[in-house]
Amino acid sequence: LNSYFPHKCITQPATIFRDHELAFSIGWIPRDSISQEPLFIDRLPIELLERLISLGVKEDYPGFLAVENLCVWRRVSQKWKNVIDDCPSLWSSIHTRKGTRHVRTLLEKSKGAPIDLLIRRSRIPALDGDWIQLLVENAHRWRSVTFIHYVKELAAKLGPSPLMLEYLELQATRIPNDCKLFNLIRPNLRKLFLMETTIPHNFDPRLGLEDLHLRRVSELMEDGTVHTLSTSKFHEFLQTNPNLRIFYVDYRTASPNVHGLQSVELPKLEKFMMFGSQVETLGLFRASHCLAVHFRVRSIKETPPLGTWATLAHTLRRVERLQIDVGNARLFIRDLGGPYKVDVLLFVSDATDVDRQDLVYSMLKDILDEAEKDGQISARVELALFATRESGSEFDLNLEVLELLQTPVSHSPSRQSGWRIPNLDTIRMLEPGLPYNHLRAFIQARSNGSDVGPITDVSIQRSTNYNYNRKEVLDEV
Repeated sequence: LNSYFPHKCITQPATIFRDHELAFSIGWIPRDSISQEPLFIDRLPIELLERLISLGVKEDYPGFLAVENLCVWRRVSQKWKNVIDDCPSLWSSIHTRKGTRHVRTLLEKSKGAPIDLLIRRSRIPALDGDWIQLLVENAHRWRSVTFIHYVKELAAKLGPSPLMLEYLELQATRIPNDCKLFNLIRPNLRKLFLMETTIPHNFDPRLGLEDLHLRRVSELMEDGTVHTLSTSKFHEFLQTNPNLRIFYVDYRTASPNVHGLQSVELPKLEKFMMFGSQVETLGLFRASHCLAVHFRVRSIKETPPLGTWATLAHTLRRVERLQIDVGNARLFIRDLGGPYKVDVLLFVSDATDVDRQDLVYSMLKDILDEAEKDGQISARVELALFATRESGSEFDLNLEVLELLQTPVSHSPSRQSGWRIPNLDTIRMLEPGLPYNHLRAFIQARSNGSDVGPITDVSIQRSTNYNYNRKEVLDEV
């Protein structure tokens, strides 16, 4: 409704539900000419009407409702006023974006329902006044809490009773030593979101989490210095929360020193996301049932250690359609549909062009070796050979990839050999492309195999844009 009538949803919510709402709102149709029969929306079950109203009064911060809009919607009709007043969940979002004057009203009208709370320093000069005391007195109702800056001051005001908090988000703050807040929420917390937050070196991450987000998290060391989150603390988060289902980590979260740390099994992990420059952290855990793997890694300078690609390999074996894009300094792997999701982009830097191409080749080989050691990748695959050969160099990355895919691989435990990526059906290249004799030999060799599908599309194009001046050359080859 907001997308069609953005101005009316706030100022004239009644008019958008009438048959002639536009004419009525600008005065073309007299009020008494409109039928007085009940509006269709008023014939909906109360539960659906409550849901529609909650969608209509949402504000820009996810999960929070704008109390100012809610007060406007109460004036639509007596029925709407009754529905809104009798629905505690509509009053259970407390956001201090526009001050604290509504806190008492929201606490009263939410009638004991669980509270979603957001407090940020930029809107409040200090944590004092009756409103903060009211929130502390109702701390047993907190369901989700987002603190921007204020965790130390607010934690000091809390009593000894455990909290029912399920979601905690901390931004731009520093967690003090032995923070009382975490002792109170430990039994029920399921999701922790830390962004630009500093944790003490003795922080205990044993929280029983299912959802963990670590974004630009730093660590206060014993000597008082602040550094990016240490590898040991990052590893401790994984060890003490084995039931993680969603895990997000960014580029400043862990240093690359992973020597001596055992990989942690995360059997329930469904979605993993990482953005940064430290690919080594991928080897600190293994998830054999992951539904979605998304990561962007920059500044890779050397071949990652064995075990780095274990989680990615498990997901690759389940993807239905796959694209592998090989470039001079990048390797891009993504799914092209289906329930399992892969979106991996690896960038190589700080090396000569030949060294970068060699590193891209090594990573692709290691990923395929890990994925195919227990069985073939069954996905249909599009292969994009977008590397360019440097003048004077004998190394041709595109040709090396073709030779890699032509080399049989042994699958355990049967030890039977088979083709790599047996369902490769599309090859795309940049101009001028590979010599036809190499392509012909590759296609003919695969066509003689009994366990591989045919290559049905070979094309050359002028740009890495997949729809730019493509020329089909399969028949010529």
